[in-house]
Amino acid sequence: MKLLMSTATLIASITLSFSTYAQVELAPTSPKAGELSAIVCSEKSPAICTQLLYRTDVSSKTEGQFQVLIQGFDGLAITNFKADLWMQMGHHGHGSSPVDIVENANGVYMVTNAWFVMRGKWDVRLDFVVNGQAEHLEIPVYVAQ
Repeated sequence: MKLLMSTATLIASITLSFSTYAQVELAPTSPKAGELSAIVCSEKSPAICTQLLYRTDVSSKTEGQFQVLIQGFDGLAITNFKADLWMQMGHHGHGSSPVDIVENANGVYMVTNAWFVMRGKWDVRLDFVVNGQAEHLEIPVYVAQ
């Protein structure tokens, strides 16, 4: 009986330790200044891909700034570039106030005034036109603090 209780205690201890480790060590973190997001490519035009370069730490308490880098358009003009922030919340979504966008070069855009107003998974939604083809790409951003 003592062996059974000791085994149960050991299993419970390991489970709690792993659970605490998973919450602390494996929890998503917010992007930091200088980091790059995952690369997201178009389903319609797989050569067209985009990525974010974070200029500030991402937080729910401060303004976010990042560059949008678009690749694979072979020097063609990119027009009608738009970006917004979106958080899906169950059956409805929640946006943020409009961001400010400055085109630094064809395919490179600086986005400021980006407010991720609460913690959780956000999407940076990008819309633009390349060679007459409309593109819509979403880059996930996790805000942990």
